[in-house]
Amino acid sequence: MAKFSAGERKRRTRQHVIADLSANHVERYILNEGHVLHRVSTDYGYDLVMMTFDESGYAEPGAVFLQLKASDSLVTSGQNFAYDLDIRDYNLWKIETQPVVLVLYDASVRRAYWLHVQEYFATASRRPRKGAKTVRVLVSRQQTVSRRAVARMRTLKNTFLFQLVEGAFDD
Repeated sequence: MAKFSAGERKRRTRQHVIADLSANHVERYILNEGHVLHRVSTDYGYDLVMMTFDESGYAEPGAVFLQLKASDSLVTSGQNFAYDLDIRDYNLWKIETQPVVLVLYDASVRRAYWLHVQEYFATASRRPRKGAKTVRVLVSRQQTVSRRAVARMRTLKNTFLFQLVEGAFDD
C-alpha cells in the first residue's frame, strides 16, 4: 500500500472508531424496533434523537435523547459500571422535558448499557455536591441495550409526554 507524505493531517483515532461503533450498535436496535433516529452532528449533550412509531406505523409525538460514551474498558463498581458525568450535562438533563438516556458502550465486548438519567437523579442522594465538576453515575450490568430496552425507552417517552400533556390541562 502506498504511503503519503503530505505532511501533518487529521487523524482518525481509536476513540473516533469506538464512538461510531457505539452509535451503530444502538442504531441497529432502534431500527429493528421500527423507530428512526437522527445523529446529532454537534454534540451539546446528545448524540442521538430517537423518534418512535406506534404498532400501526404512525408517528408518535416526543423523542428520546441519547448520550453515548464509548470505551475499550468500562470502569466497574461492584455490579455496576461507573461513569463520571460532566456537571454541565447533568444541569441540562435535569430540566429536559423528554427522557434522556445515557449509554455506556464497551467496545471490548461490543455491548452497551443504558440508564434513564432523570429517574436516576430523582433521589436527592444522587445529586451532585455544590461546586462539583462531575457527578458519578452507576449503570447496572443488567441494563443492556436490546430491543426490549428500546421498547422501554419508548414507554418512558410516552409516559413523559402523557404527564406533560396532563399537566397542561390541570386547573
